[in-house]
Amino acid sequence: MILRGLLLLAFCAVLAGCGGSSNATGPTTTRARGISQAERQCHGTKVAAKRELQRRKLTADLRRLRLAAATLKHLTQNGNAAINKAVDVFELDVAEESISVQERSRFIDRAAAIVGPRCYLCFQALEANRPLAAGAKLACG
Repeated sequence: MILRGLLLLAFCAVLAGCGGSSNATGPTTTRARGISQAERQCHGTKVAAKRELQRRKLTADLRRLRLAAATLKHLTQNGNAAINKAVDVFELDVAEESISVQERSRFIDRAAAIVGPRCYLCFQALEANRPLAAGAKLACG
C-alpha cells in the first residue's frame, strides 16, 4: 500500500514537470514578425466585388438554412442531414475574410436564430466559430 502511494506520488511529480517551456521570450506574435494580420481579419478586403460576393453567398446560405430548418418539426440534439449540410456550407462561407468581422458576426447571428429552435448542436457550432465573441478574440474596434 505504501509502495503504491509512493509510485502515485512519483507519477504526479513527473506529470507536474511535463508541459513546461524553456522559451524565456514567450511566443512570437504575428505583429512581431511584421504581418498585420489583425487589420486583414477585422476589416475584410478592400475589393468591393469580393465583399459583395461573400454577402451574396451568405444570404443564399441563410435561405438554405431556412429550408433545411423547416424539415425539422421540433428541437433535436443533432439535427438531420439537410440542416447539418447547410450549417457546414454556411460555416465554410462565413470563414472567408472578405467582409468585416462585425458583419460576419451579424450573419452568424441570423443563422443561429434560424437553427437555434431546431438543432441544439448546430446552434452551438455557430456560436463556437464566431469570429467576434464576448471574449473578444480579436482586437477589432
